[in-house]
Amino acid sequence: MAHAFAADREYTAHTRDESVWVRVSGAGHVLGVQLEPGVMELRGPAIAERIQACADVAYLEGRLDERADLERIGRPQYALNFLPTHEDLAKARVRLMSL
Repeated sequence: MAHAFAADREYTAHTRDESVWVRVSGAGHVLGVQLEPGVMELRGPAIAERIQACADVAYLEGRLDERADLERIGRPQYALNFLPTHEDLAKARVRLMSL
């Protein structure tokens, strides 16, 4: 079975209460945002913050998969320096879970 590269996949993240969901392409484009009724009680900036935090986590998951893809095909470490790290994703997840 052929391996699907990060660019060919989609990534999804949601808030802890599952009131905001964001789906991102492997290329990093936002494909969809889903807002549940409960989140609509918040003001616009608070909703936007949740959308951005979800998008960040999904995007970083894709970038880490891209890093793994490049490592798998033997790219040298210096060629990976532009990509986010597991630490970046962990920080984004902490931020998302704090909302």
